[in-house]
Amino acid sequence: MEAAGILAAALLSIVAAVQLALVFGAPWGDHVYGGRAETDNGRLSPRYRAMSAAAVPILLLSAAIVLSRAGVVSWFERDGWVATAAWVVFGYLVLNTVANLASNSRIERVGMGSLTVIAAIATLLVAM
Repeated sequence: MEAAGILAAALLSIVAAVQLALVFGAPWGDHVYGGRAETDNGRLSPRYRAMSAAAVPILLLSAAIVLSRAGVVSWFERDGWVATAAWVVFGYLVLNTVANLASNSRIERVGMGSLTVIAAIATLLVAM
C-alpha cells in the first residue's frame, strides 16, 4: 500500500506543478481545461489562472491525504476522516480522468488522461 500511496502522491504533485506553472504563465493553456480555456498565445486568461491557483493546494492536500492513508507519513491519522477523504480523492481522480479523456486536446487526453487513471488506480488501492 505504501508504494501505491507514493505513486499517487507523486502524480498528484506533478499535476500540482503543472497547475502552478500555468498560474505563472506557462504557454500550455491550449492543452488544459478540455482545450477550451481562454488563452493569449497559449497562456491562460486571469480567470483560468485563478482556477489553476485554487487547484494547487487541493492537489497537494490530496497527496498528503493519500500518503497519510497509506501509512507513508503520519501527518494525519490513517482512519476516521482520512479514510473517507481518500475515497473522495479517488472519486475526484475518476471524474478528472473522464474529463481528460473527453478533452479536445490530444495532449490532455493521452498525457493527463494516462496520468490521472494511474493515480486513480493507485488511490483506489490506498483507499481500500
